[in-house]
Amino acid sequence: MEEIYLTELHLHTKESSSCSNIPAKEMIEAYKNKGYSTIVITDHCSKGKMERLGNISWKQKMDYVFTGFDIAKEYGESLGLNILLGVEITLHQTDSDYLVYGIDKDFLYNNEKIYEYSLPELYNLCHQNDYILVQAHPFRDNIELAPLEYVDGIEIFNGCHDEISRNEKAEEYGMSTNKILTSGSDFHNLEDLARGGIVITEEIKDIKQLVKILKNKEFKVIKDGKQ
Repeated sequence: MEEIYLTELHLHTKESSSCSNIPAKEMIEAYKNKGYSTIVITDHCSKGKMERLGNISWKQKMDYVFTGFDIAKEYGESLGLNILLGVEITLHQTDSDYLVYGIDKDFLYNNEKIYEYSLPELYNLCHQNDYILVQAHPFRDNIELAPLEYVDGIEIFNGCHDEISRNEKAEEYGMSTNKILTSGSDFHNLEDLARGGIVITEEIKDIKQLVKILKNKEFKVIKDGKQ
């Protein structure tokens, strides 16, 4: 029987996202126990969050965004898990959320107030750097559906228990496009654990490998914990 590997694509840590209630180390242990081999940390970057951090430099604000990732990466590697960096950006113009895969820390350090970019500006920046831009939970209330020419993918399953994501509608919409279709637990609480992600036949060990797999659509999605 062919070996499979589980990867989480949408997750928030208590250290860097006030909406999350689970510290990075506890989250890492829970995912290891569920059999996941790779986790992408996608803590939030939004105007409201950055303003609440007060009068500190942009670098200091981004250091805060990366805190959960740094803890998770060090601890995860000690347990044999691959911890990769992503981000969820809320664009201020539309108050809609976008997951970016492929980034390193310089992406946020070098783009101050990135949440004030327009969607075309963010999309072009991602493409210049070979990143992937995915609209998160596109059918939640108050989310503006992105023009397809400005996204690479659509999150068709979102596992967050505290939100109404209308996953069936998102999947139906996604299937009508030629876009990358992703799934993520949108982990904030233990109730969200391992509800989403992707299944592949190779272990994802670095972010470029993840980008290649997503672009080539070499994966299956996990929906509500089912592979």
